[in-house]
Amino acid sequence: MALRVARVDWVEGEGAYYNDDLLAIRAGAPKDGLVYGGDPVTPGLDAVRRPARALLLRIEAESGAVGWGDAMSVQYAGVGGRDLPVDPAALADELAAARDLLLGAGETGFRAGSDLVDAHRLADGRQLHTALRYGLSQALLSVEAADRGVTPLRVLADETGLVAPRLVPVYAQSGDERRLNADRMILRRVEVLPHGLFNSTEAFGVDGGAFLDYVRWLVTRTREIGGADYRPRLHLDVYGMLGLVTGQDVDRMAAFLTEVEAIADGLEVALEAPCLGDDTDTTIELLAALRARLVAQGTRVRLVADEFCNGDEDVLRFVQAGAVDLIQIKMPDLGCLTEALKAAAACRAGGLGVFIGGSCAETDLSAQLSAQLAMAVDADQVLAKPGMGVDEGIAIVRNAMRRALVEWECGR
Repeated sequence: MALRVARVDWVEGEGAYYNDDLLAIRAGAPKDGLVYGGDPVTPGLDAVRRPARALLLRIEAESGAVGWGDAMSVQYAGVGGRDLPVDPAALADELAAARDLLLGAGETGFRAGSDLVDAHRLADGRQLHTALRYGLSQALLSVEAADRGVTPLRVLADETGLVAPRLVPVYAQSGDERRLNADRMILRRVEVLPHGLFNSTEAFGVDGGAFLDYVRWLVTRTREIGGADYRPRLHLDVYGMLGLVTGQDVDRMAAFLTEVEAIADGLEVALEAPCLGDDTDTTIELLAALRARLVAQGTRVRLVADEFCNGDEDVLRFVQAGAVDLIQIKMPDLGCLTEALKAAAACRAGGLGVFIGGSCAETDLSAQLSAQLAMAVDADQVLAKPGMGVDEGIAIVRNAMRRALVEWECGR
């Protein structure tokens, strides 16, 4: 069903967490409570940590139907090939260009409008900021759903051919409160946990010892308060720290992951961003070499890509190289939701699992729409977001899926 855009409006909003300078933190930026000291390292950032900003976008159709979408950046914006964090003042011209583009589009909708937004080039040849593409495509999805009188899941299902949606396993993220928040996850029987946020030498350990101690504790804790029948998948994010402390030595990294597998005592383990290169090419090369070594020695720890895997073309390159077992389809980094659909299809075709991810710095609305997209692609796991409070993100994502499932059964 096609519609015509009659109005495009926006207002400044807030993301649910912070934008942080990952390079400064990895280099040892001192932490004082919630604040990081020192100067930012990543070009274009004005602080090591600042509250995440968002742009709340509203699209109104000529029919009177209204859709909202939220534009925001991930926590570690500005690194790994990503655009800088959202700055409403700096994006004013791009917002105006996007408004004019949609007002002049004629008949459009989620797919056609997203393709138009994705293809648009500014005077200097750049695409619209990824955050704007993300938010605009959410609003286009929402307004088409409203115009048709259905849920966003039904619109997305038309794209993917989904016949029977299901609840997708949830992956929760702990932030720095690794132990307390793991308890929250276990009590809620989250299917995949705990993230861990091992983004500094202090957290990971100069030789990885602190990380190994945490995995030991986590395995014990799941049994203590989760019961013998609770067997979550362990998914830990180390932000390249394993490569950093081993000098990117593939043999040492593989030996370390063999030890992790032994400590996990039968629980499935995935490690996100074990090592990072300086760009997409070197990151793929490192991960592919490590994965080949793990396969050769029979270690079953799964490798997960995040940084330098920001668009559907990047996803395809990681898949074709056999570099990882799972890719975080990090929603705000891909831009339009249609790119996430494309990335999910590429992962499936390449024999990888589908992980619909994102960021703690997102909003409640983007999290709810991401959950419905995860259902539409029958993902293997979806990130609980936004924020780092754990309980809230789990409730938002799980409840969004439950509501969508009931609406589906009601024919919407």
